[in-house]
Amino acid sequence: MEAGTVSVVHPRGTELLATARVDERRIAWLFVCTGIALFGVMGLMGLAMRLNQAEVVTLSDSWFYRLMTLHGAGMLVAVLLAAMGALWFTLRATVPLHLGRMVFTYLSILGGAVLVLIAVLIGGFAAGWTFLWPLPFDSFGAWRPWSTDVFLVGLLLVGAGFFVFCLDVLMQTTATYGGLQRALGISYLRNRDDSPPPPVALAAMAVAIEGLIATAVGTTIVVALIGRAIDSGLEMDALWAKNLTYMFGHSIFNLVIYLFAGAVYVLLPGYAGRPWKTTKPIVVAWLFTIVFVATAYGHHLYMDFVQPAWASGVASIASFGAALPPAVVTIFTGVVLIWGSRYRWTLASTLLYLGFMGWAIGGTGAVIDSLIPLNFKFHNTLWVAGHFHTYLLMGVVLWTFALFVRMLEESAGRTARDGVSAFSLGALLVGGYGLVGVWYVSGALGVPRRWAIHPEGSAGYSLVASIFAIVFAVGFLVLLLECLRLARIASVQRWERIPAPRRSLPARAAPEPLLSTGYQFAAVCAATVVFVGSYAPPITDAVESSIRYHHLQHAAMYLVGLLVGVAFASLPAVFARIRSHPNLGITLVIAAPVVMMLGMVPAVYESLEPNWGLHLLYHIGMAALGVVTGLAAGALGLVAGRLVFVLSIGMALMYAAGVTGG
Repeated sequence: MEAGTVSVVHPRGTELLATARVDERRIAWLFVCTGIALFGVMGLMGLAMRLNQAEVVTLSDSWFYRLMTLHGAGMLVAVLLAAMGALWFTLRATVPLHLGRMVFTYLSILGGAVLVLIAVLIGGFAAGWTFLWPLPFDSFGAWRPWSTDVFLVGLLLVGAGFFVFCLDVLMQTTATYGGLQRALGISYLRNRDDSPPPPVALAAMAVAIEGLIATAVGTTIVVALIGRAIDSGLEMDALWAKNLTYMFGHSIFNLVIYLFAGAVYVLLPGYAGRPWKTTKPIVVAWLFTIVFVATAYGHHLYMDFVQPAWASGVASIASFGAALPPAVVTIFTGVVLIWGSRYRWTLASTLLYLGFMGWAIGGTGAVIDSLIPLNFKFHNTLWVAGHFHTYLLMGVVLWTFALFVRMLEESAGRTARDGVSAFSLGALLVGGYGLVGVWYVSGALGVPRRWAIHPEGSAGYSLVASIFAIVFAVGFLVLLLECLRLARIASVQRWERIPAPRRSLPARAAPEPLLSTGYQFAAVCAATVVFVGSYAPPITDAVESSIRYHHLQHAAMYLVGLLVGVAFASLPAVFARIRSHPNLGITLVIAAPVVMMLGMVPAVYESLEPNWGLHLLYHIGMAALGVVTGLAAGALGLVAGRLVFVLSIGMALMYAAGVTGG
């Protein structure tokens, strides 16, 4: 059937581009196109590694592990950019998100990716994207010392970009829906709200909260590693470092799925012609997701015998539970939405539907791996690579293609050709599931992952996997060629000159100070006095016995400053001034905790200790950083400001608990 020039969505569906402003469309194109381009390049690196394991091509061990490091970090950036762009573009129809912050997010993440590229390709860094302590500093000459510093700063920039994105989503969504309880759907659960937020807003809130927590944890461990680069005498507790690293890494990769799941709530109804309504099971699902994502990462640490048994138990339960809320509820309600709807089957809508399958199969593989008895067999085998490539490659990546194709189809005013669509879909499915299927089989047989050379007799698996990867690449190339054809047609349409209709957005709630009542203000002032009078003296006395107490003393100074800053920020006259500078507040809540933790590097403060006056000024400076953070948090409003306040305290205490030496 020849492609028509009618609407590419369901007759009762809404086109995305028709309701978007020119700058919003450009942001969507920028994020999605960058993500797809990076995916293509990183995919070629992955193919090169598989061909090396298949003994078809020869890579030196040094270059294999360089490519492995770059492939992992680059794919994270690729899918993260695409997923953030998708959620932002679909959420902005109901929530007025900040365009400038999205531009900063893009530049920060892209800048971080460039630094990672320099560290790997020029500096030779090859410790893996997980940067587990102490490997980045024990290269035995395999990479240049400066490459570790550049790699870590790159990760810090990626984290800063994602932090700004999550903070903007949290601030704007809670302001739009009138507070945290309404934005999370809690008021709807309690039958106190008849107009709950749409599912995309619920998913965005869960991602924003968990993303801020994960980024704060990731920033803590990355800054600690940067501190080690500054002071070679600095040491870290290895179990502490591994917990923080995997909490950050596991959470970010999970949030990539949930970012796109939120976008699917908007994309799918366009083809079904039915709205995806908010229900109480969906609300409960996303509330539990916040808890489960934060605690499921521990299944990566089953093999660490010093990990507390209760922590492994919690991780096992959370890993099982994490599969139920968003995956089961979203997939089930999505299929029900499609059933009997006269679904509009196009290339984009089929990719959207197939993404559900990849998410379900990959998630099932992850749950199987999280079973403690099976994890002893599958841990660090290719089974792990199989399950996360399934939900990323056959889930998130297919959804990325779906959004990309849909925007092009809407721009061109016609759908992709049926024959080309069928060939591309067939190649993507056969190649993709063949590739991950070989990983599952290899992993079940015990073939390890992260090895440049696989055990004798297993090269055949890598060869078969490489062939399937090439089939997937052919499908990807055909899809891109069809997208190029649609883009040429769209260029004639000049969509960018068509003005978007005005949108009716919910009224935004006025910003509130962090301490909204006199009782809260009095409680913070009392807590400051009690802390200084009761807890500070014992910490000071214990400083001589352990460097950890010295770091705890610094964290205590920062905490006192935070409390003072929050109290000042809540004064009506002060709040009236700072509430109009949220961007400055965002900048300072990122910078101040980082400076605070770097200030706790022994090489920074040890030279000051013999001089009483300079040492006192140092402690005053730590408290001043806390005041700055508290004032900056006050500029973010009630919900975001309070969360940043808690996270800042957590970062200081986490650092003090895990970093020693000097």
